[in-house]
Amino acid sequence: MSENPQPPFDPTQQMPQPPQYGGLQDSQPPQPYQQAQAYQPSQPYQGYSAPAYTPAYGQSPVRDHPQGTVAFVLGLLSVLGLTILGPFGWYYGRKVVREIDTNPSAYSNRGLAMAGMVLGIIGSVFLILLVALVAGGIILAVVGAASSTP
Repeated sequence: MSENPQPPFDPTQQMPQPPQYGGLQDSQPPQPYQQAQAYQPSQPYQGYSAPAYTPAYGQSPVRDHPQGTVAFVLGLLSVLGLTILGPFGWYYGRKVVREIDTNPSAYSNRGLAMAGMVLGIIGSVFLILLVALVAGGIILAVVGAASSTP
């Protein structure tokens, strides 16, 4: 009988590790993927606030012109269908823009008043076209009625 040069397999004995070619150099297995934790600051975010505006001595603070919004609303409504309000939006917008231009340190809101004035002009043009259309229709109705009667 031939003699076996290797000893019999022992399951309690640890298997030899294969050589590692790059990657992990130690024998630790890679850790499973873990979800990153959300950052939670110790104090809530307060945000940045600009310093409050304080006018110089003897100056009053700049505020919105009280009729600037009225001019804008009248002009907007005139464009959206209430064309009769067009001249009023134009008038108030022009008045407010003049007052702001006269004293710019007292009032702001010029852009809103200017928009009301422009929308009022557009609404006034719509009103003129509507009046011309209605007048033309009345004239055609009168001419047609007069020509059909003997």
